[in-house]
Amino acid sequence: MESATFKQPVFVRNEGRVVQKIGCVMDAIEFLEEWPVERRGLLHAVASDACYSAYDGRKSVEAANKAFTTWARRIAVIEDLPAAPQWMTVRKISKIDHLLDSQG
Repeated sequence: MESATFKQPVFVRNEGRVVQKIGCVMDAIEFLEEWPVERRGLLHAVASDACYSAYDGRKSVEAANKAFTTWARRIAVIEDLPAAPQWMTVRKISKIDHLLDSQG
């Protein structure tokens, strides 16, 4: 089986309105399994099948990600979180880094 990790995580709101990060096939399966039975439909079944098939190696992880994301968008639980500002993700260079570089 290929890596079951999604290239890009999907953020969704559960029934309690809590945002969850779905980063792999197993996360998607668990989210789909916890979804209320009375609110499931054809797209839920398709997403579940795609995720289980990816988990078993019968489909690609990309197909599972696409099916899960399509389902989440359709039922309006997907959260499009903005990307973190660059200052939060870029490594800051301190004076000690400059000293270590000049000695090394």
